Amino acid sequence: MKTKSTNLSVWMFLKAVPAALLLIYYGMCTWDGYDPTLRYLQAVSLVLAGVIVLWQVSYAGKNRLFDEFAWENLKTTDSICLKIAYALMVIAALACVLADFSGMIAGYFVVGGILLLTIIRAVIFAVIDKKGM
Repeated sequence: MKTKSTNLSVWMFLKAVPAALLLIYYGMCTWDGYDPTLRYLQAVSLVLAGVIVLWQVSYAGKNRLFDEFAWENLKTTDSICLKIAYALMVIAALACVLADFSGMIAGYFVVGGILLLTIIRAVIFAVIDKKGM
């Protein structure tokens, strides 16, 4: 059986695509006014994000993407990202409380934080994988 080689750094960056689509979807949901075209674009962005996530889960289930060394790198990456996520959420919560932001701005903090964290995770994994830590 022939196995396909997958670039793990590219794979990690592809994980950011649904997060970006979620940010786009949220941005369109917060626009004022009614535009039928906008509603279709919202639906398309949300469905596309879901399809990409399902494809990623299916692909990862069918192919062994990570070897033992890559799993260790991913564990290290996730450990670092947990600390970053904690800091990002504390900053977002404090900003919302102290600056008295609306719920809409808080939502932007959440979906923006998800996208930022996904990109940071991919960058950290690529650096750790390249350095062979």
